[in-house]
Amino acid sequence: MRSSVAKRTAAASAAVGLALVGLAVVPAVASAAPAAGGAQLCVDRFADYSAVMQWPNRGGMETTVTGPGQCSNWGPGDAGELIVVLAFYNGAQINLGHFQASGRGDNVEAVGRVSDGTEGINLGV
Repeated sequence: MRSSVAKRTAAASAAVGLALVGLAVVPAVASAAPAAGGAQLCVDRFADYSAVMQWPNRGGMETTVTGPGQCSNWGPGDAGELIVVLAFYNGAQINLGHFQASGRGDNVEAVGRVSDGTEGINLGV
């Protein structure tokens, strides 16, 4: 029996014409975007690393470390602002990539495993 959250997710997905395969991809701790924009990082539940977002133009400010299956708190994200995503794996810090904030609330999902090679890690913005 599916939970009421899964039923609502399926209904909402069907209403906007999206296919629902299995369970929702975004972890349950994701929250709504702030009205003034911003950015949030979610790490895939199968990941073998933790990650943070960093704002170089704000003195290297970072989100809290986000583990597999979790989402960070919302951080700033003015339109055009550079945001870097860093992973921590076995004591090493790895630059997974970067993006420029849209200013409309960017939910970034890091998907893949470092042990499979970093070229296979995707950042969905």
